[in-house]
Amino acid sequence: MVNNQQTDKIIEKIKQEIIKKTNPISIFLYGSYNTPDYLPGVSDLEFGVIKEDKVSISKILRNIADIYSTTDMRFRLYSYELEKLKNMTFDSPFTKSVFIRHLILTSKTTWGKQIVENLPLPPITLLDAYREATFSTMRALSGIFFLRTNNIEESNEMGYKACLFATLSLEYILGEFPIGFKNIVNTSKKLGLDKESNRLIEFAYKLRQEKIKPSKEELYEFVFNTISYCNQVVEKKIKKELEKGNRILIQ
Repeated sequence: MVNNQQTDKIIEKIKQEIIKKTNPISIFLYGSYNTPDYLPGVSDLEFGVIKEDKVSISKILRNIADIYSTTDMRFRLYSYELEKLKNMTFDSPFTKSVFIRHLILTSKTTWGKQIVENLPLPPITLLDAYREATFSTMRALSGIFFLRTNNIEESNEMGYKACLFATLSLEYILGEFPIGFKNIVNTSKKLGLDKESNRLIEFAYKLRQEKIKPSKEELYEFVFNTISYCNQVVEKKIKKELEKGNRILIQ
């Protein structure tokens, strides 16, 4: 297992490679690494690289990530054009307002201009919550596909993320935006969910923490139950709210 001192040294090496090969204006670390949820050997370390020009550096960043990633430490490096980041016009499969808000709240600039932390927090609407819920259903579906190819690690990740992020989308209705899986689980107690849903959430969190090692059949059951949870509980509740019209949930 890689310790914190070794991690810091590798992060510094990667940072210097990025500076040398891409000429960025800012580099930041974001995601679980800057939260209590970070699990060495499980969590990815995510770098954001901000540049001003439109020249693609994605291949360069992928090569750097491949060089330094190991089974104990996986790196993900992503580039952002400054203006597209500010205007929220960058390409992303995620709901942009939710993604940017999470990015701002978990980012720490490690080199160059402090840009991300100073971006305005975008509001979260009911429609954003619904988009996140449906995206969680697709995450769970991908967990089934990974299981069919015996990719247990990826199936685990897609399964617990689908369950916990679907729960998070419900929590927006409470006007809350908890950061980190532990806080999502704690906040879920306010949702008044049924026992089966609460058990599913607890299972997902234990899976994330690697406190349980379910069999392949148990994983199939968990992921199928997560799909049902996303469809029959989360999407249903948010859709019912949407029938009254879209509105801002978090300013």
